[in-house]
Amino acid sequence: MQGRIHPFASELSLDLAGKARDIELPPLTPYAVKYAGYGIEKGKLSFDVHYRVENRKLTAANRLVLDQLVFGERVESPTATKLPVLRAVALLKDRHGVIGIQLPISGSLDDPQFSVGDLIGRVIVNMVTKAVTAPFALLASAFGSDEELSTLSFAPGNASIAAEAKKRIDTVGKALADRPALKLDIGGRADPATDREALRHASVETALRREKMKSLVAAGNAPASVDQVMVDAEERNRWLAEAYRSAPLPDRRRNALGMLMDVSPREMEAMLLADAKIEDDALRQLANRRAHAVKDAIVAIGVQSERLFLIAPRLGDEAGGAKVVGEAPGEPARVDLALR
Repeated sequence: MQGRIHPFASELSLDLAGKARDIELPPLTPYAVKYAGYGIEKGKLSFDVHYRVENRKLTAANRLVLDQLVFGERVESPTATKLPVLRAVALLKDRHGVIGIQLPISGSLDDPQFSVGDLIGRVIVNMVTKAVTAPFALLASAFGSDEELSTLSFAPGNASIAAEAKKRIDTVGKALADRPALKLDIGGRADPATDREALRHASVETALRREKMKSLVAAGNAPASVDQVMVDAEERNRWLAEAYRSAPLPDRRRNALGMLMDVSPREMEAMLLADAKIEDDALRQLANRRAHAVKDAIVAIGVQSERLFLIAPRLGDEAGGAKVVGEAPGEPARVDLALR
């Protein structure tokens, strides 16, 4: 401990900094029971503190390190938080079993309820509350980020991971790798409005590529799949017309001889789009592909697949069972992540 203190001043004035290492945690069980509802079976505490008192106001910075903290059985306490403390510990504890905590506290020495121990206890409860109610915010801050990690947005009709989503996935992957007790639920969503419209347009483009594929097959130089066929802008109207002729459209205009009449490319495309039916099942398949893409990306970072769970795909903001902690609303074309 080092610093300054004025013992003969009319008002207490001090500025002290100190540190301690390897303090056994089980003797602090009374505080743990009071605020967390659990006794402490095992663990050590190290800390660096800086306390200042001026004008009977305390301000303090506490850097606490909890090493190998293990809670005991649940103990009923009327003052204990009802939040899932054990889940919060799993979120905070890194792969080495260490929890690092910054605890700024302040208070008035004239407050009859003032107690440094109580202040620390309340700050810890606040930290546990944040760990449970906003776990992704806590993870982001641990990696020096303020990004919203619980949702990943996708372009309409697309299951490819965009650059911004990839950055978030990298942060989530690092956090999971550093916290082996955590598991992750991954749920894909599709927007019935924007995704359906995008898939309708995609179906028309696929029809154009399919018509060109027929020509390439006849010429003996077809690629392995329709997805590899490219339709350039200058040839688009040609294959649009072929797709229009091949499609079983009920309202195509015909002349007196029953032959198809010429219509503009815009009208042909409009009729093909109107005929493209995208059912809800196709939207759910898209949502599921998004979830699979995110899972594969996290596995590629090095997180074990058995810690990642795909949940049923959703449309829009429809709910699916109980709301899980960590899930946040956002754009309907997205993937939701939830820690547990």
